[in-house]
Amino acid sequence: MLPPNSAYPWDLMSLLTSLTSMMAMTIAVLSILLALFIYAAYKALIRFPWLRPFTPGQGDPLTEWGIKYEEVEFKAFDTDHLIRGWWVPAAHDNDLKISIIALHGSGRDKHNYFQHIRHFHEIGLNSLIFDCRESLCDKDQTGKGLGYSFREHKDVRAAIHYVKNTHTTQSKKLIVTGISMGAASVVVACSKDRELIDGVIAEACYSHPKDAWQHNIERNLKEGVKAFASISALSKVLPTSIPKWLMDAILSTTMSVILRSEHNLHESDVPVHHIANISPKPVMLIHNTRDNVVPYRNSLALIEAAREPKELWTIDNGQPLHVTAIENDLTNEYIERLNKFIESI
Repeated sequence: MLPPNSAYPWDLMSLLTSLTSMMAMTIAVLSILLALFIYAAYKALIRFPWLRPFTPGQGDPLTEWGIKYEEVEFKAFDTDHLIRGWWVPAAHDNDLKISIIALHGSGRDKHNYFQHIRHFHEIGLNSLIFDCRESLCDKDQTGKGLGYSFREHKDVRAAIHYVKNTHTTQSKKLIVTGISMGAASVVVACSKDRELIDGVIAEACYSHPKDAWQHNIERNLKEGVKAFASISALSKVLPTSIPKWLMDAILSTTMSVILRSEHNLHESDVPVHHIANISPKPVMLIHNTRDNVVPYRNSLALIEAAREPKELWTIDNGQPLHVTAIENDLTNEYIERLNKFIESI
């Protein structure tokens, strides 16, 4: 039994109070660190192109190949932004009266499809390639980072309406194509404007942005964020993997930030929910089995969700490339398949 007036109980109480304070402080610090990690992760997802060195594309069709083109601009679908690009008409003696619209991927500009222009022109296609509102450097009109097709698909809709209303005679038929985020934007836009288009070609398209986000978070943590020179020092302190609940928090936060970034954005506007609505217009998907940015499984999910007529061109050349078929050194096969696709519309 403790003697009367012993200080022991008070010492115990002080100890418990100290432990409680330390635990509260530890929890607070961990909460702050988790919040900062989630913040950094979602910022990296929506602004990763701005974190890497970027050189805008150079050259124009006239200087490079002697192909005439026009600098054009048109208003965005439901905002005041102006979308700018090149309209490249087919030669008068080789005009199929078919137009093709092409949209670049994330972190790129219209030069993503620069090499395609001469091939489109040789085939007899009129083409429009443009910079979406989230292009980099001085072409970035919003400062909001990437919209992962939630915003960008509206730029595609604006392009579709521009071509059909301004170049009606040359656009009796209209094909719309894109790569990566551009492809996802094309799928969503064309499902909404199905009556105005005649076919879709989607290269390296994600089925849902969350799948691409999770894949790239896991990939970059595992590789030590080597792609981001400006934050490579963090590799020494960042984990190489994270638990599911933390991944879910990052994905949900990213989605919420994007959906709140502009009016009239909807969580359901993702390719896997829209691709079936493009039918009966034909869809051709193109994907490299070793794509290291958007896994091939995304196109498998999309081709399953799509209705006929549909086609999946699987590229299996052993190269882990997230690029167009032409950049995969498959120009001849791409042109051959494009000609067959044109015949199908």
